[in-house]
Amino acid sequence: MTATTLKTARHSNPTRARALGYALLAAGLYQPALAASDSESIERILNTARTFAATMIDTTAGQEVEIEIGQLDSRLQLTRCAHPPTAQLAPGARTEGHTTINVRCSDPVSWSLFVPARIERHVEVLVLERPIARQQVIRPEDVRLERQAVSGLTNGYFTEPEAVVGMASRRRLMPGQVLTSAHVTQRRIVERGQEVTLFSARPGLVVRMKGIALEDGREGARIRVRNSSSKRVVEGYVEPSGAVRVAL
Repeated sequence: MTATTLKTARHSNPTRARALGYALLAAGLYQPALAASDSESIERILNTARTFAATMIDTTAGQEVEIEIGQLDSRLQLTRCAHPPTAQLAPGARTEGHTTINVRCSDPVSWSLFVPARIERHVEVLVLERPIARQQVIRPEDVRLERQAVSGLTNGYFTEPEAVVGMASRRRLMPGQVLTSAHVTQRRIVERGQEVTLFSARPGLVVRMKGIALEDGREGARIRVRNSSSKRVVEGYVEPSGAVRVAL
């Protein structure tokens, strides 16, 4: 079941808060004191941003999403909007992670301000259970599922063990590391210098011979092989068995 948590956070950086205040002042958003009935509620502005963030989320079962809306300066005074303010993502803002929501009003006066927010999706992703050496084949016991915030996983992630079991690591990997497609590759079946079986087949005829692989090869890879008898270099495709299929 998908869970959504809503939070409101205060700015912990006074300098940043002052800078925001100065920016609002320069934009004309600080006005002379208004009567309570004429002043836009800061809570309504924050609720507008919060509601927009919630409607923007596309989740699936098993995920949790946390929405954190930044606190605005309490000195902010805006003319009350005649209708509920509208919201949209600020230009260039992200849909997840740290982002900014633009809350706007056009009647009876026009104003616009930016509300800081954080939208974090938590998903069970594959992480390593133990160290993995370069070119080591990954086994089921080498990985586990762990719930993590994924907005910072810019290189992607896996959610099913079947997606990586049987593949080989591209480099040494450490426990707790989130696995990405950059970490794994198809298992190397043939190594350079290895003796392999070359074969060609057509209906009613199969020809086999020995050869020496001139380069590494994974399943389906096209590699060069030197025929041990003729010394001729041919190209063929690596089969799951380790044999190399060549054309007649």
